[in-house]
Amino acid sequence: MHRSSNLPRTCALALMLFCGTLGAQDLTVPLLSDSWQATFSNPALYGQAKGRLTVGLPGISNDLYAENVTYNELLLNENGRRILDLNRLPDLLADRNELRDDLSLETIGVGLRGDRFSLGLYHRLRAAGQADYPKTLAQLVIQGNAQFVGQTVEFAPLVFGTSYHEIGLGASVAITENIHFGARIKYLSGIADVRTGTSASLRLTTGEENYALTLDQDLTLNTAGTVTYNGLDDVGINYDINRIETVDIFSENNGVAFDFGLFATFGKVRVQAAANDLGGKISWTNNVTNFRLRGTDEFSGVDILAQVLEDSLSFTAALDSLQLAFEPTEDNAPYDSKLATSYLIGGEYDLTDRLTAGVLLVHYRRLLSNETAFALSARYRIINALTVGLNYNARKNAVANFGAHVYAHLGPVNLIASTDNLLTVFRQKDSSRAGVRLGASLSIGRKLETKELETRD
Repeated sequence: MHRSSNLPRTCALALMLFCGTLGAQDLTVPLLSDSWQATFSNPALYGQAKGRLTVGLPGISNDLYAENVTYNELLLNENGRRILDLNRLPDLLADRNELRDDLSLETIGVGLRGDRFSLGLYHRLRAAGQADYPKTLAQLVIQGNAQFVGQTVEFAPLVFGTSYHEIGLGASVAITENIHFGARIKYLSGIADVRTGTSASLRLTTGEENYALTLDQDLTLNTAGTVTYNGLDDVGINYDINRIETVDIFSENNGVAFDFGLFATFGKVRVQAAANDLGGKISWTNNVTNFRLRGTDEFSGVDILAQVLEDSLSFTAALDSLQLAFEPTEDNAPYDSKLATSYLIGGEYDLTDRLTAGVLLVHYRRLLSNETAFALSARYRIINALTVGLNYNARKNAVANFGAHVYAHLGPVNLIASTDNLLTVFRQKDSSRAGVRLGASLSIGRKLETKELETRD
């Protein structure tokens, strides 16, 4: 008889579920340079707004990526019903696998465009999760450790997950008639966080003799407002991205980040470059619990079995002995978490009065793995109130994605809908990546160019 520890199984499953519930990569909207949504990627674009006054309305942007896995691959047909069969998961995985999700929930914002200086202020809720987990983790969680008798396996996941409020105040200034420079400072107020180090290690050895378990541990799990722990048999996740009450907007867990951007227009050509979340960091000091696993612990399954058969020791007491062998230490020491940064460079060219071509290159410098994405786009203004477009984009493990977008103007109301993975809209359960952006804004006041023409007349 052998039994694996509850700690690796429970914590590993909880971390995988946490990253799966976080819920932004966008290769379309940054080139819609007169839109409110484009200002999130480049503060220099405050000076390109459609109206003198812009009111940013609620919107959402989300990008999900599950490497090597799609939903339909985990389904089993049984008696006419489709059942989720997690036993299929290990066979789909590579030695290491990535799970990532980025969410931005925009609430309200305002922009003021002047002749030379422009300003922008907004609030949004952001959540980001990334995990790099080995195939052995899924095997242990789903199938147990019997398959690894006589072996030592590494199963520690590398996990980062955080959610926070972001209040941004930015400005754009016209350096020359054609070139704008933008900068923004962002106040960050942490909601919840969970993370391991980049070198976390858990090595489980299942001995051939007596099925003895040996766990070599070197892992620290930092949490803030996330994990509730009352013993190895009672570990839970306390996480809700809908926590946007005022009390959380100015929490004790806070930090800052900075954005910088350039935008230039030369007739039919427009170019831009930007860097976002530079120096981004949140200091977690409130509601912090850190779990540390260090050293080597051993447990002999046969010895416990022998004790269970004795009248003097109950099965519950035997499990208590097992839990004590793998109990982590706890502390409440504050810690810092760094934000991922991104860099973009892009350009547009008006082929005709209605047809525009664009190119965009974005580099994401994330905590676990970096990624560079490239997009070619074309959009056509069908009527003054409606523009539609397509793009081809390539990125990590996906060299041929196709996206689409719609940009509509209904009086003062501007609406945006876009996706970088058009096929996902029709085949959601057969895709390992999904991304969407929905946004709205109000433009009040006419463009500067319109007023200038009226004055000349």
